[in-house]
Amino acid sequence: MDADEARSELYAIMARDRGFEEKARRALELGEEYLGVDNGHLTRIDPESDYWKAIVSTDPPDGAFPAGVILDLGTSFCRHVVAEGDSVSFHDAPAEGLADDDDAGPHCYHGTPVVLDGDLYGTVCFVSTDPREAPFDEDETMFAELIARMLEHELRRGRTDAKIERLERFADVLSHDIRNPLNVAAGSVELARQERDSEHLATAEEALNRMQELISDVLTMARQGLTVENPTAVRLSSVAERCWASVATADATLSVEGDLSFRADPDRLRHLFENLFRNAVEHGGEDVAIAVGPLDDGGGFYVADDGPGIPPGERDAVFETGYSTGTEGLGLGLALVDGVASAHGWRVSVTEGADGGARFEVRDVVVVDPGDD
Repeated sequence: MDADEARSELYAIMARDRGFEEKARRALELGEEYLGVDNGHLTRIDPESDYWKAIVSTDPPDGAFPAGVILDLGTSFCRHVVAEGDSVSFHDAPAEGLADDDDAGPHCYHGTPVVLDGDLYGTVCFVSTDPREAPFDEDETMFAELIARMLEHELRRGRTDAKIERLERFADVLSHDIRNPLNVAAGSVELARQERDSEHLATAEEALNRMQELISDVLTMARQGLTVENPTAVRLSSVAERCWASVATADATLSVEGDLSFRADPDRLRHLFENLFRNAVEHGGEDVAIAVGPLDDGGGFYVADDGPGIPPGERDAVFETGYSTGTEGLGLGLALVDGVASAHGWRVSVTEGADGGARFEVRDVVVVDPGDD
């Protein structure tokens, strides 16, 4: 089997509608055949505790390293992958000076790190008891690394599906078990205010309204899809002005500094702008000045304000769910912004504006001719 045939078969395996373990096992079997080794493994590793576990393996249940077996990382060649942070291979371990390794163990090894969300998950490794006549060549290493990248993708997708399922369950709880008693409480406060208004009742009503807004934000996050299916042509100035009119902006001002036509889901885009406007007013004050316009290279747009800005050390965290520098809220607004951008295939980042405030930049939008919108 040559490299092209092996890659084609690997793509076919990953394209099939099968469970993760079956896809991983078939991919490892293919790698085992292509590399001419005895076994292949997908491992889970925790370097801090020296934990090594075979998650999927081509070894049979009565073999040396079947799925489920747990070892000390220090006894595995995978420790070299952890140390290097890159692919490592030995075609004849004792001959290559690895005298500290167990002579009874594999003498031939090829390992590649598997990384999820920037953290080491484990390795894709291939082993043989007997040494190889020659080192692994470039094509063989590239194929082993391709298997690792594809399994990373499958693991990442599995995590995403699990998150979606949890969010959907959470959305059901919010929609019924929490929102219904909140509605009852809000109705009772309204009736009480009709009989006798007071500062305490007004505060309670304001708090209940804020809770309803938070629930709406969470439901939006839970129910929106991960991708935008049918974007349409929109104009930056029109979208910004419509969204500005729907947000409580106090004495804040908006200026549109240029225009841009691009493809987007109008409803999803509305969430992006409304949350950026609310964020500017909340953190910049009721008289904050906000500007919207196209980026200089024409490949996106920005929303900037003249508020206090965001410290450089916190800019990478602002889009995470739960991040908030305000006294209210759950830190959902900017997470929604990031979700809308990701669904469109855009990149959103934050930097310092010309007036020292926060400047949010959205890039990689699909620009269209103004006549199309």
